[in-house]
Amino acid sequence: MIDHTSSRIEQHQTELRRENRRRYAFQRMLAASDRLLWRVEELNRDGVKTVPKRVRAQIRNVVGSMPAHVREALRDTSQVQETLDSLFEVQERLFKWRFPDWHDFDPEGDHYDVVAS
Repeated sequence: MIDHTSSRIEQHQTELRRENRRRYAFQRMLAASDRLLWRVEELNRDGVKTVPKRVRAQIRNVVGSMPAHVREALRDTSQVQETLDSLFEVQERLFKWRFPDWHDFDPEGDHYDVVAS
């Protein structure tokens, strides 16, 4: 009886861990892409034009663990601006993967000039 109960508890714990990994996958990938963007934006701020090899390797490693349709957006380039652009595209695809109805918008656009009073 105790063995059976222990076995069922272990099964439930395993299922719960698996469910939590799936549930929080988006948050983990988003946080990882934010860290990468921050790092490359600092290079850009400092006037660096070429992404160091170790940073490029880290980018490939992090983005490589994301779903195929998301990682396809990454352009493996040594240019800081091109890397930034592709990381933003990776992040956009992440949002569309998690929130299929999500659309990026321009807050300066004409159809957003109506404000509730």
